[in-house]
Amino acid sequence: MHHKLQTRAFQQVAPLLQAGEQPVVATRASVGSFSSGRLGAVVKQTLIAEGAGALGAALSSSTKQFVVLTTHRMIFLSQTLLGGPGRKVLGELPRGHAVLAEAKWGMVSLLRIAFGDSGDGVAMTFPRVDRKNAEALAAALQQSPTG
Repeated sequence: MHHKLQTRAFQQVAPLLQAGEQPVVATRASVGSFSSGRLGAVVKQTLIAEGAGALGAALSSSTKQFVVLTTHRMIFLSQTLLGGPGRKVLGELPRGHAVLAEAKWGMVSLLRIAFGDSGDGVAMTFPRVDRKNAEALAAALQQSPTG
């Protein structure tokens, strides 16, 4: 992605940032949910109790999104018609709950982000043009959050 789009995404989330929170990486992605266990309903209730339940509901409403990873959380924004970051926040997840579960690189790259060790999470796909952004997001998720 062009540096311009990442800068625009950082500007979109700037008013939402907490004291000391810094944006790390931003990218556009096609986002969907995944579940690896039969305890999905229980897990969803747990996520709702932890404040992440709105994320699952938001993900089902819009697949093309803009993802911003900060030092404290992962923020999901709408995507504009031209592929830039939108103004609407679709959901967010505390950084400590976002765990890189799987990364596959190819013509279409895939990242699976687990919600802690619950078995549920999001699957993000990236076209070849956004592969470097997917790699940057994967690398950032493998580092310990500083918040």
